[in-house]
Parts: sequence; C-alpha cells; structure tokens
Amino acid sequence: MSVTVLSLQSHVVQGTVGNSIAVPVMRAMGVRAWGMPTALLSNHNGRSSVAGIPIDSEQIDAMVNALDSNGELKHVDAVLSGYLTPRTGPAVLRTVERCRALHPDTIWVCDPVMGDMTPDGELRAYVPDETVSLMTDAVQHADVVVPNLAELGILTGTEPRTLDDIVRAARSLTGPHLVIVTSVPYHDDGGDGIAMVGVTGEGAVLTHGPLFDRYFNGAGDLTSAVLTAGLVKGEPLDATLGKAAGVVHTVLERTVAHPGDELDWWPEDAAAQPWKTVILAPNAPSRVGRSS
Repeated sequence: MSVTVLSLQSHVVQGTVGNSIAVPVMRAMGVRAWGMPTALLSNHNGRSSVAGIPIDSEQIDAMVNALDSNGELKHVDAVLSGYLTPRTGPAVLRTVERCRALHPDTIWVCDPVMGDMTPDGELRAYVPDETVSLMTDAVQHADVVVPNLAELGILTGTEPRTLDDIVRAARSLTGPHLVIVTSVPYHDDGGDGIAMVGVTGEGAVLTHGPLFDRYFNGAGDLTSAVLTAGLVKGEPLDATLGKAAGVVHTVLERTVAHPGDELDWWPEDAAAQPWKTVILAPNAPSRVGRSS
C-alpha cells in the first residue's frame, strides 16, 4: 500500500520551486503526493516580474474540509510544509492537527524557509520578524525540521559553526524528533564541500560531497521532498540522507551545465546512487515516527 504526503507549498506555473518540484519528485519515488498550494504564482519571486493569486487561511481550510468530507484526509501519512507566512501558517498548523486526529501516526516535516548565509558567513533572515516568530513556534510542533545552517541559527538564537555546535543547537529544539541540517560547509583533504547532518536525541548521521559554487532556486524544496519521501516510507535515517544527497547532487550536476535558473530534473533521477553516510554517535534510531 502506498504512503501519502500532503505538501503545502507554493505552486508556480514556470519554474521548479515549491510544489512544482516537490510533488513530481515524491511521486517518482513511489509516494502518493498531493500538492495543496499556499500561493499560485507565475514564477518564483526572484524574477523581475511575478504575478499570481494569494491564498489565505480560509481557502486552505476550505480545501482541507473538502478532502475530509470526501474521506481522503485520513489517508495522510505525512504533511510537508515549506515557506509559511502569518497569512497561511495558522491554517497549516490546523491541517497538521486535523491529520493527526484522524491518523495519529502522521508526521509533519517542516522546512522553515527563513534565511541563508551571506558570502562572509553571517546569518541573514529574508522574512519579516513576524514570520520568524511564527516559524520559531511552528517547529516546536513538528516531528521533523529541515533547516539550512542559517535557519538553525535563527531558530535557536545561536551561530553554529562546528559540528558540535550544530548537534547542540539541533537538540535544543525540544519539539521535533529529528532535525536535518542542510547546506553545512564541509572541509576535508579534498577541499571545500557541502554536508547534511541528521540529528536525533540519541545520535547523528552525516553525509557530504562536493560543492557547486552557484545558487539554485528550488534546491532546498527538492531536498525536503526527497527526505520526506524516504522518511514516510520508513527508510533508515542514514539511507534517507544518503539518498537525498545523491538525488540532489545528480540534479544540480546536470543543472549547472545548462543556462537558466530551473532545476534540470528528470523522473529517473529518483534512482540516483546514494551518497555514503557516517554515523557520528552510537544508537541512532533507524526510523522516524511519532512518539505520541
């Protein structure tokens, strides 16, 4: 029986961000993915022109009500959320609780889209303070949180630089069972690279590889989607991280060779070779789920 993910993110007509990348990727990985838009846009906001239709909490609630009335909401095994605003965030939290009430094992994977690192290594939030406040509260109700390094710092009021800093900061988030930190600079004998670190209360797992010196719109949404697909299917944490890193690297490697700012993704990328992972501490749980 297939598993189901309800993904609440923006939808763009042109481009590969939000649900426009997350839904097809999860489907290619064998997950029944439902994309509920939190905004309908022509393209991502970084382009010179953008148009679309805002979606507020009332409209999201109405769509969720319809799914429930049709007997579908009870099938949701995981909720994936991306960029939230004070206009949409409350409805996303209500949706999670409704899914959990019908299906107590439903997990919430929260990608706290808020900021990034500046070229000189400083934390930068690119959302209003009220959005930061909303997200800081929201992650305490999530089962899995997928921040980049800057967002981990914003959520915890810290400036994590070392691996020990990252593990300590991730464990200070008292709500989630698992924190997966992305976009972590990694240096070894092979030069500069990029790492992803999965942290639980009992252990940590790391995977790392080469760094592309370029920004890719939608790379974070792609990463969260692949991670969610692995976790909701019950795959071990180390396998989930390795798979996500392998898929994302394959897509970015092809994308960097072509002009434009869309991810050059193909369904066969779901079969990409996983990266190797390293267990950083003993007794890391093999699977992630709800404990209550």
